[in-house]
Amino acid sequence: MKDRTMQIFKRFIWSDYSLTLDELSEDFKISNRTIRNEIKEINEFLISHELSEIKTIRNKGMVLTLDQLEKEQLDALIDEKNEFDYLNREERIFDLILAFSLSEQPVFLYQKESEYQISKSTMDEDMRRVRNILLEYGIEVLSIPKQGIVLKGSERTIRTMIYDVINQAIDSLRFLDENASGLSISEIHLFRYIPREVLKQIDHVYHQTISSREDIYRNQLVMFTAVWLSRYLSQELIPSSDWEIWDIDQNTLKTSFVDQLCQTLVVRPPASELNYIVFMLETFSTGSISNSVEWVQAQLLSIQLIQFVEQTTQIPFSKKEESLHEGLYRHMAGLISRVKSEIQILNPLKETVKRYYGNIYFAIEKFAPAIEVITKNELSEDEIAFLTIHFSTSVSAINQELKYTYKAVVVCNHGTATGRLLAEHLKELFNIEVVAVLSTGEMELIKKLDVDLIFSTLSLTYPEKPILVVDPIIKIESRKNIQAFLERNKQFKRLVNNVNDSTELFYEVLDLIKDSGGTISSHIYRNLENAFDKNHLKINKRELQPMLKDVLKPSDILLLEKCSDWESAIRRVAYPLLKENYINESYVQAMIASVNEFGPYIVMGKHLALAHARPEDGVNKLGISVATLAEPVVFGNDANDPVKIIFCLAAVDSFSHLNIMKSLIDLINDETKINRLIDCSNVSDFEAILYEEEERQQK
Repeated sequence: MKDRTMQIFKRFIWSDYSLTLDELSEDFKISNRTIRNEIKEINEFLISHELSEIKTIRNKGMVLTLDQLEKEQLDALIDEKNEFDYLNREERIFDLILAFSLSEQPVFLYQKESEYQISKSTMDEDMRRVRNILLEYGIEVLSIPKQGIVLKGSERTIRTMIYDVINQAIDSLRFLDENASGLSISEIHLFRYIPREVLKQIDHVYHQTISSREDIYRNQLVMFTAVWLSRYLSQELIPSSDWEIWDIDQNTLKTSFVDQLCQTLVVRPPASELNYIVFMLETFSTGSISNSVEWVQAQLLSIQLIQFVEQTTQIPFSKKEESLHEGLYRHMAGLISRVKSEIQILNPLKETVKRYYGNIYFAIEKFAPAIEVITKNELSEDEIAFLTIHFSTSVSAINQELKYTYKAVVVCNHGTATGRLLAEHLKELFNIEVVAVLSTGEMELIKKLDVDLIFSTLSLTYPEKPILVVDPIIKIESRKNIQAFLERNKQFKRLVNNVNDSTELFYEVLDLIKDSGGTISSHIYRNLENAFDKNHLKINKRELQPMLKDVLKPSDILLLEKCSDWESAIRRVAYPLLKENYINESYVQAMIASVNEFGPYIVMGKHLALAHARPEDGVNKLGISVATLAEPVVFGNDANDPVKIIFCLAAVDSFSHLNIMKSLIDLINDETKINRLIDCSNVSDFEAILYEEEERQQK
């Protein structure tokens, strides 16, 4: 049975609902006729072993119904088939690449011919294709007497190639699931070279040092670490001259992870290897922002992307902008690092995301060139699909209007973002309150949660509570099955326990003050916030970001300042914030050091610079200051020099200054307004021009 046939077979085994020809045809990229032939072969296999066959249900699709005894019998048969079936060409090529790069013993082609039971001409064609694949990575395949097949190329590139090839061959690794049945041929061969136990050890250390929860990159981080470990233990090392020495922060989670892993496995890699693996793993982190360059780029790109997608799709993402920006910003930071370092990650839901959220996907694809200006490398379809997932989750949240609810838990091994997407769909479509998103390793927590139902993206059993297996993205065909599942368990339906969120009321009070002719000063804003707190009225303070005019005081505005160079310009614009203790001297030094290290990245638009560093570099309170320059200053940015106006931003977190950043983005795109500000000689005129857009929005 071919690998594709086996994969189709598994879809039927694991699915609790009917499958259609069109759905299978789209998922496997083959015709309906080919699908029918595959199902015919599967049914012949089932009949030969006296098992129930796949049946067609009129107007619904096809389904395979097995009792527990038949499932156990089938599991054993599939394991046997996987082990002894001949490999097809794709499977052989995958095994050859793994053997050449990960085998502990020399690999000779005559041995592989015998192992695969193929002719020399077939092996020659396999090797021709292997060479073409590896040539795309700049890697040569050499045959050396007594050494067998060896790879010639940069060690860093070889490791990236191995990781990439594994990702392309295997959608979702199941090395943690002891009950996972019917492993694919590719998985079986992978575990020959990287044992499942090694992957489990790495994952265990991840659990101890980084997070006990599943996240969108966990499996991939574990796999990349395993590739690194295998190559290092084979003494295929990265020379120090081949890798830029990276300053490892001993407090990072990735450093702790690597340190603990080395202790567990009793290995002592050299500094060049430690520098390499910590840096590479940092790029997998959604919260990895290693410097102030990435910090501000992630901020600006997230805001601009939300605005662009809302304008393109006409979906009001601004309703959920705060939560969307938080997740998107953290994801964007990791994305920038990955794409800059040419690290590719796989999104197993890519095609499904494109199918069901095509309008969002293609809007992000149009915006991609703006991100690529920063990354200097092209965004893959997988990265665009990950960004789409963040938006599609907000779409579900926007559409929610709950009246009653079922309390449930989602079990998903695809990662946190995918689990949340399923959770938002369940809330939107079926009034289900998802209390938690768990991995299979966290099943014990269900006993401690106040839930009645379980929705899982993989086949599993849990006798204590009703369980339904569903796809991560709920398709039209499966909605009836979920509705029927809820109907069977309608005794668990609960009334909604409304928790009053007074955020909208807060805004309404502000509008009343403005309508009656009042001015919303920062003093009134804070007093109102305190009044709500005092009366136990819950408000989402992440949605209450102040506007630019709420933070920028007249004393923070410096006009027609004389500065000899860019460093003195940064010091001058920072002075008001330093004087009022909004920032420490260390923050000023950090801003100057960042420009010295990374260049004039703070020049954001024509004649405009935004001086900043990271919040932890010495920010005490949210603040912003601005200075216009009597004589323009050159920062070294060919496209936007000379700088005529410079802002200094002191941010305390990743969300409280969102409205300020939006105002600055609007200003960056309005060169006429910048010129008007530069010509101002008094603070009142400067404020009137700077705030005119905010004034318009509030009327």
